[in-house]
Amino acid sequence: MKTPKQNTKPGLISAFKKQIPSSQAQQTKLMKNSYLIRSSAFSVALLAVSFIASNSARAAVVAMIDVGGNVDITDELGTLSKLDMQTLITTTNDLTMAGVLDAEGSFGSGDFSNDTGALSDKITGTTRYGRSGGAASKASGSRWGFISGVDGIETWTPDVLYNGPYGNAGLTHFGLITTAASGNDRLTVTVFYSDATTEGLTGVVGETNWMGFHKDGERITSIQLTESATGGVFANYDDVSLVFAVPEPSSTALLGLGGLALVLRRKRS
Repeated sequence: MKTPKQNTKPGLISAFKKQIPSSQAQQTKLMKNSYLIRSSAFSVALLAVSFIASNSARAAVVAMIDVGGNVDITDELGTLSKLDMQTLITTTNDLTMAGVLDAEGSFGSGDFSNDTGALSDKITGTTRYGRSGGAASKASGSRWGFISGVDGIETWTPDVLYNGPYGNAGLTHFGLITTAASGNDRLTVTVFYSDATTEGLTGVVGETNWMGFHKDGERITSIQLTESATGGVFANYDDVSLVFAVPEPSSTALLGLGGLALVLRRKRS
């Protein structure tokens, strides 16, 4: 009986043996690449989460006054109603020029630039914007700004967009919401207009007030907020509403054309 021949070709055996270390190296390389890919993907995901979290901590400029507020407005004060302000913001339809700084999600003690959006950079001067918690009633939502009873005063300065012979551009309409927690914790707002006149309002105890300011043909050059009485803790504010206006393009164009016509007429004569 013949014994089956074994495959003893040295070429096949050595070739197979040579392939083993090569396969292990490739597998090791693949494992490393897979680990690097997973690590990179995890890092990207972590950065995305961090970015979302950091931005969710900042409020965006919004187009509606007192949306989702915890406290309803009970009385309106001043020369500009909440409805008129809301109509202006809606018809302007440009959150870089007209909108509401809502404070929701802002940091505990900051300024308007904590909000996202170009409008939040057009007014400066607050130092306690975005508070949450505390003894005083909320002005509107779960976060708001306040004027401390310790120093008791802040002055806000809006941007001056344009000064010129045919008109000025800047803050023309301003408003906010405040809730007086007590007789010592009432907000007083004084607006300074470009004609050197002022308008002042003080919150009413037991009410949530809308305070609105506007004077035809004038810009608002500064806004002073005070805590009304010595011994108060703080006076709050929320939903800071701003409308910046520029001269009507048609009016400016007509004035420009009129000036050009006058120059040409003089040259001809």
